[in-house]
Amino acid sequence: DENAENVEEGGNAEKPKQEDGGAPENGLLEDFSDSFPIGTFVRIRLEDVPAACVAAMRGERPLILGGLLPGESRMGLVQTRIKRHRWHPKLLKSSDALLLSVGWRRFQTVPCFSLEDRGEKRMRYLKYTLEHAHCTMTSYGPMVPPNTGILAFRSWEKVGHFRVCGTGVVMEAAPNFEVKKKLKLVGEPYKIFRNTAFVKNMFSSDLEVNKYMHAKIQTVSGIRGEVKKAEGVKGHFRASFEDRILMSDLVVCKCWITVPFKQFYHPVIDVPNWRPARLIGELRASQGIPVPDNQDSHYGRQLVRPERRFNAVQVPRSLQASLPFKAKTRYLPKSRKTGLAKKAAIVSSEREKAVNALLHRLYTIRKEKARVRQEASSRRKKAKEVKDKFIQDKRDAHQKESRKLRYKKEGQKVAQKRKAMMMD
Repeated sequence: DENAENVEEGGNAEKPKQEDGGAPENGLLEDFSDSFPIGTFVRIRLEDVPAACVAAMRGERPLILGGLLPGESRMGLVQTRIKRHRWHPKLLKSSDALLLSVGWRRFQTVPCFSLEDRGEKRMRYLKYTLEHAHCTMTSYGPMVPPNTGILAFRSWEKVGHFRVCGTGVVMEAAPNFEVKKKLKLVGEPYKIFRNTAFVKNMFSSDLEVNKYMHAKIQTVSGIRGEVKKAEGVKGHFRASFEDRILMSDLVVCKCWITVPFKQFYHPVIDVPNWRPARLIGELRASQGIPVPDNQDSHYGRQLVRPERRFNAVQVPRSLQASLPFKAKTRYLPKSRKTGLAKKAAIVSSEREKAVNALLHRLYTIRKEKARVRQEASSRRKKAKEVKDKFIQDKRDAHQKESRKLRYKKEGQKVAQKRKAMMMD
């Protein structure tokens, strides 16, 4: 039968001829199509198939063929709104290999998790996914249209817990995205002239200093400043601060840097000897490598710095004369003691020492008596409040009953008067 012999070679299929052998009527567009009716046998030629897949094919194992849109054959970065599955026991970690099932494809990639800051300022890098909320995952792989569902797996092997670790939906695909993370640059002052300081060990060259010109800096004690100008070619620079800083202060520059994405794409092939990319923890466990222990990364006891006390602001008299009265400096009242009296040492005799000791004991007795008197007064006051409340409650109850009786008698009198008027 000619209708049953349909051959598709190189992706092109020929439409079977009509049984009557005649040409299709003009205007019938449905006669021209590149599809076949349901239940038709076709022969398909696949090109560039890996030899491992051909060797693993079995007649009793069905093979599903699907199609891809023209835009889905390109590679790029895909941004996904993902959430850790509530039944999965662990959080997902950035830079750990993750197996994704997207549309017709299954592949491994290295994701980068992020969260949008308030006010849509930037996408902030996350080391782990959130506990019970959505976050954004950026991964490298084939581009897919938006609103495509995604399933994430940490491992394809059988495990003792729920295997699906995350679910999400594709938001957009683009050649590049921008994800930022915090970076703190620390430097040390080596020269200080009033509010100006020269800082070292923060940058490595004058080009880096010029890139951070007029950037905001701050000391650990809270004094704010600004990068002014590079000094030499070794990364030293001059900075201006609100107040004079100390040589023991650390100067910090808080900034944001772009996180690079790892372009890793490892498709899943249904063959027994397919080797998946393993997690960092699995590699360490298999090779017996201990987890790196960085003392600076411990979340232990933090250093508590004492509060800095700064000198009072000195306003010149010429400037104070032009200031309004509310803004003028309040001078403290002068002490009665002169400078010579403050410096003079008082040496007491034995009799004066005895008198002072006696006065101190008398003052202690007086203070103790005042404390006992105050406690007794508070107890009496509390007892009086309880008694007054009891009496007031009784008085209110009696007044309520008497008010009821009075209103009842007045109502009876009014009723009798009305009855008498009706009889008249």
